[in-house]
Amino acid sequence: TTLSNMTQLLEANLSKRISSHVYLMSFCKKGNRFTIQTDDVEVVFFANQLFSQVYKVELSYRGAVLYSVKAVEGETSHRVTLDLTCAGNIYGNIKALCVVLPVGHRVQQADVEELKFGSGRFTIRDEGVRLLAEIFCFLPSLKHLDLSSNQITSTGATAMAAHMSHLQQLEWLDLSGNDIGEDGATAMNEKLAHLQQLKYLTLTANNTSTNVKKSLLNTLSNMENLSTVKFSTEMASYFTYMYHLDVYNNKGSRLMIEMGAADIVTLANQLFSQVYQVELSCRGRVLYSVKAVEGETSHRVTLDLTCAGNIVDNIKALSVVLPVGHRVQQADVEELKFGSGRFTIRDEGVRLLAEIFCFLPSLKHLD
Repeated sequence: TTLSNMTQLLEANLSKRISSHVYLMSFCKKGNRFTIQTDDVEVVFFANQLFSQVYKVELSYRGAVLYSVKAVEGETSHRVTLDLTCAGNIYGNIKALCVVLPVGHRVQQADVEELKFGSGRFTIRDEGVRLLAEIFCFLPSLKHLDLSSNQITSTGATAMAAHMSHLQQLEWLDLSGNDIGEDGATAMNEKLAHLQQLKYLTLTANNTSTNVKKSLLNTLSNMENLSTVKFSTEMASYFTYMYHLDVYNNKGSRLMIEMGAADIVTLANQLFSQVYQVELSCRGRVLYSVKAVEGETSHRVTLDLTCAGNIVDNIKALSVVLPVGHRVQQADVEELKFGSGRFTIRDEGVRLLAEIFCFLPSLKHLD
């Protein structure tokens, strides 16, 4: 308070020790600019209360700038990408950001659009995501949030969900590779409808039940701008069966759903009335693909289940996806190839195959 009344004072260093995180704030004081450098959280708090005009805020870690915003007269708001992985411990950086962001938010140009965390040596875990969620109110322009592989459980997901309604501009949300569980997914589902600008969502490799997935799909089917959803069961999807369904949601918009589990395929088939593309792949190789093309007559498909994987497993995967693909007008399979090499289908394989004959009315060649 005393320093704020000293008209000739332009700079003050109020650090109490040598610290890794340093806050730099510039204010308007009696017509002059006054800059404070400190590592003391209380100084940041008091300065934010004391000065009515802020024109620059900066957070650094050992000289590397993590966050910086400056008011430039006459300019419109510019966008900021905030990278908390460039230096230091991510969790420590989030704690420091929680201190400085309420000050930086007062600068008109402080529109953070992207937060980067990565999934390397340091993860933010539940406590980090809880702290992050508490500053969502200062991130109204956030568009991209990647929290993949950060050891987040249901505790962190629930804390995050409580503040998600502040993220009105969010377009991209990645929670893959965590373990948000039943409670976390349920809490998220209750708030997802607030994210009306959301275009991309991935919940890959999270432990959730079929009932929770059904509730999520119901919510997502009513989100007009959502274009991509990923529900794969494993991160290393290259080594699993992948199902791609392209459907029309309840708002008439196209939605691509990528799945690695049969139960979600069945749920999606029940929930969405219009399907325009279906694809099944194994280890990156497409086993089956069909797409509705407006104005075209049905085309013929040759389905080769020998191109990748175990043939019996391929038949099992096909039995999941073919009821959906059969709904696409062009899905007329004329030939099935099995061969007689290393893998044979035997009794179990032919039993599974026979159960999907009802979806193969155009089949002409069966070897």
